Amino acid sequence: SLWRAAKSISSELLLSTARRVGPMLPTRGMNFYDCEWDVLIILDTCRVDALQEVASEYNFLPTTVDSIRSVGSKTVEWMRKTFTSEYYDEMAQTAYVTFNPNSEKELDPSLFQHLEEVWQTDWNAEKGGVPPRPVTDRAITAHRKLDPDRLIIHYKQPHAPYPQFEKLDPTNELKDNANDRSGSFGALIEGRVTRKELIEAYLDDLRLALDDINLLLNSINADRAVITADHGECFGEYGLYGHHGWTPVPELVQVPWVITSAEDTSGYEPKKDLKSRPHANHEDIDRKLSALGYKT
Repeated sequence: SLWRAAKSISSELLLSTARRVGPMLPTRGMNFYDCEWDVLIILDTCRVDALQEVASEYNFLPTTVDSIRSVGSKTVEWMRKTFTSEYYDEMAQTAYVTFNPNSEKELDPSLFQHLEEVWQTDWNAEKGGVPPRPVTDRAITAHRKLDPDRLIIHYKQPHAPYPQFEKLDPTNELKDNANDRSGSFGALIEGRVTRKELIEAYLDDLRLALDDINLLLNSINADRAVITADHGECFGEYGLYGHHGWTPVPELVQVPWVITSAEDTSGYEPKKDLKSRPHANHEDIDRKLSALGYKT
């Protein structure tokens, strides 16, 4: 339709401008290292309204979810603008447990007290990447064994693909000029699924992580644990689907900021130990990034 074509053109204009101009602009948003926390729990792509939607289902979430402006609208941008030389001292006292394969190209393990790349050891394509439990287990182990000043835990959920949404093929790459994404967003762009269906799948994926965060918060001790996101997600706003770097629309750069605490009362014993860093297979990294919808 004419409206759809106009929307596609405007979104492509927005993205092309953001890609050219964005990297040259000064960083806006709050670097998480400038905030107070002992444990930082990152839900990849989690929107503020999404966490608000499920807040009543979890006793560790408040009635009203606060927000903060992230330094990036995509994980690569967020990593580059968060882990900068200004914060090397803080990073040296940080254990970072992450599902996200972008760590291979964007992060130097030697700058952290410990960098645990769970994507290298616990990738499960049928479950959409890395399920929550291996991340939770390694985070609990890192907390107990390393006693870091700061611990960052980066979950995949609610990042696409959504394995519980059987209508979608997470490896079906759609070639849309403005939104070159795989699986779910291509299905939405093509009209094979509705926005409501996709958001419900997104919320279900978010619940998978929150269920595990409940276990996490009862298995470590922290006076100040923060639940947040690296960036948000678009479901058609401004003609955008998924997330794109250097695109400062509210749905991407406004992220949740929930302050809670943790107390080790569960008696839970993790089934995963910390791993030494194996040799990276770059073909394998590219395949995993592609499965998450990233162009490689």
